[in-house]
Amino acid sequence: MEIKLNLSSKPYLNRQRIRLWLLLGSALMALVLVLNCFYGYQNWRQLRVLESRFLELGGMVSGVPGVTADYTPEEYAALKSEVALENEIIAADQFRWTILLSRFEELLPADVSIRSIQPDFNGHSVRLACIARDVSAMTRFVDNLLTSEDLSQAYLQGHGEVTSDLGGRKLVQVGFSLVIREAF
Repeated sequence: MEIKLNLSSKPYLNRQRIRLWLLLGSALMALVLVLNCFYGYQNWRQLRVLESRFLELGGMVSGVPGVTADYTPEEYAALKSEVALENEIIAADQFRWTILLSRFEELLPADVSIRSIQPDFNGHSVRLACIARDVSAMTRFVDNLLTSEDLSQAYLQGHGEVTSDLGGRKLVQVGFSLVIREAF
């Protein structure tokens, strides 16, 4: 069996349909080009308005005595960090230690002593390192903190036995540390 094809009777490509698709594609690309040009023109106009407003504000700032108009982002970042440091110093200076220490004195059992107090002014928290005679004294102090109204966010960080030499005899005590959040 022999198959014979005659391609001369009908065109192999439908040129009319291809031209139609090329025309539609070109029209779509032209529309996208026009929309992008319009969007670019709007952005250019907005940039000009913002530049003129920036120059106007720069002129207003230069009229204020003691202020320079040529202010760079690096200078702004340096000034911002300097202000943050000064605010931290002011916050530390305004903190009243006597109020916090008298509150600890009210809540501290007789057989617990505080060894160190480390405030964190940014986090408004205090880290305490304490020593207690036994575990029950430690739990009494933590319970006193938890039942108080202003120091109720106390979290035990760690505890362990501490051996101290007191006049030739060894004394085993419980050392523990805790963090009190929102202490001031």
